[in-house]
Amino acid sequence: MKIKPRLKIILLLFIILTLTTPAFAQENGIKETFDTESPEGWEIHPSAKIGNGVLYLPPDSFAFRGGEWSDLQLTVKMKYSGDGEVLVSYGMTESSRYNLIIGPSYMVLERDNQGQITEMGNAGSGLAADTWGTLSISTSGSSHQVSLDGQSILTVESDSVLQGGGIFFQPFDRVTLEIDEVTLGGAQTEGMPVGGEPPSEAEPAPEEPLPEGEPDGDPNAGDVQIPTTTAAADTAQGPLDKRGLIEALFAQQATQVELTTFFINMILSALCAYILSIVYIHWGSSLSNRRKFAANFMLMTITTTFIILVVRSSVALSLGLVGALSIVRFRTAVKEPEELAYLFFAIGLGIGLGDNQRMITFVALAVGILIIGLRRLFRKTDADVNLHVTIASRNPVMVSLETITATLRQHTAKLKLLRFDESAEALEAAYLIEFRDMADLEQARAALRALSPALEITFMDNKGIW
Repeated sequence: MKIKPRLKIILLLFIILTLTTPAFAQENGIKETFDTESPEGWEIHPSAKIGNGVLYLPPDSFAFRGGEWSDLQLTVKMKYSGDGEVLVSYGMTESSRYNLIIGPSYMVLERDNQGQITEMGNAGSGLAADTWGTLSISTSGSSHQVSLDGQSILTVESDSVLQGGGIFFQPFDRVTLEIDEVTLGGAQTEGMPVGGEPPSEAEPAPEEPLPEGEPDGDPNAGDVQIPTTTAAADTAQGPLDKRGLIEALFAQQATQVELTTFFINMILSALCAYILSIVYIHWGSSLSNRRKFAANFMLMTITTTFIILVVRSSVALSLGLVGALSIVRFRTAVKEPEELAYLFFAIGLGIGLGDNQRMITFVALAVGILIIGLRRLFRKTDADVNLHVTIASRNPVMVSLETITATLRQHTAKLKLLRFDESAEALEAAYLIEFRDMADLEQARAALRALSPALEITFMDNKGIW
């Protein structure tokens, strides 16, 4: 059964929506099971280890997940061993955060706003050592609720609300912390660099005070600082000179792309490109072979997605791409502005999916198709042609224009006279014609031959007959 173009486009859009609904649901949430050695979006101390789906944090190491999470729902499956405390911070920025200090028989919730620490609440129960427990933290405005293994431990109201931020884990003293799974949801505003703006050279950032109850010892042992990059975590704190900044910039390593994310984005890019090609074939107005030109959309979109996925997290690779493109120049014959517009649309889809902006990319595709469809619906009806036909009739038997037009009209879906030349010796007419299938073309050709075997007939393909 042959599917109409409009129904095919709607069906493919529905398939993409079905496949990406789980991905859209995760736009404002993450679930990290630590199945890879380099979890995406995390800054982890070099001494930490990942194995068997568990993140191992030795004493005074850390794990940080950046973002601007507010009204969050955080669930952590964790276990610690040794003598000391565990710090879980959320809403974490350079200037403020909420600190939850966990011991074997207590939990203390603090608000740290620009170095001013205020205790919000404490509980007489905590997480026993060498025991797995599920910690849940839920915030809504000024309300904070802390639960352990489904039982409420702390419920407090804050007199002020800090801005959204990331989450942070750090074991103190002789404690080794194991984290098996992290689930994080809530409102998030992307676009702010992890850790906020770096301190200026004139005014170095002040050191963070130790959480209350921290024993004396190495003054740097319990510092809670937001790592700005993985490479910077090993360097001494303080402003960088220009040379040091450049070295740190190129020392960054590209974040390893998860295979699941890679495959999902590549499949979505292929589907989006296929939908765009159908739209161009059936609704485009270019006089070139639209079907052949549209075949390039899929390869272009997939290639763009792959490139952006690889270079988006590495400044060095990005600069290398710019250098490569300055050497390799693309020489593509673009005959009409519409072709260039569709090429940019395909590249834009690839860039969006390569940057994991699935919802925005899908919405942009749907809006683009809607606009193209509305323009086609409300514009003046023209022949949607797939062939250019030129017919010439010469003496001694000259067939009239009316006879030729009436004969063609019987076998075509749409017919438009493009040019007509007539003299005493010859008549020549050029038409834009749409044939539904090859059978109609054969019938039209036979009917024209029946008018006069001396007719000169030329068929020039525009977008192909389907």
